[in-house]
Amino acid sequence: MKYNSEVINHVYMDNRLYGFLLNDNVLFNIATRRLVHYADEISEHNMSFKTVSLSETQSRLLTCLLTNRSSAVIYKDDILTSVWDEFSLSSSNQRLWQTVNELRRKLSFIGLPDDFITNVHGMGYTVNNSKVGSLHIT
Repeated sequence: MKYNSEVINHVYMDNRLYGFLLNDNVLFNIATRRLVHYADEISEHNMSFKTVSLSETQSRLLTCLLTNRSSAVIYKDDILTSVWDEFSLSSSNQRLWQTVNELRRKLSFIGLPDDFITNVHGMGYTVNNSKVGSLHIT
């Protein structure tokens, strides 16, 4: 299955896709490559924030996974092409594994569940799609 390097390129060229809302309280801003977790505190006057910055590669990977989240499996070869090869970077399964693990650590720190990105052995990855929304600039 081939997908959405066109969508990823569209994201960067057209800027219509602003980012994603994850689990109702984490904003992924594609342009700034930041994850922002916000939480209302018990008092109506308090709000807390946590911010994590992503590298360009981590941001492209997360964008690829979230853009293709409705797929049963997001295949490794397609991820490698969309995240590395199309940006004239050298891709490998080891780089993908390492970048996924770094991204998982950052997602966990920001408050997303450990199973948000799941490995499908020998095939690729899936994303817990239950609470992911796309945010568009209109």
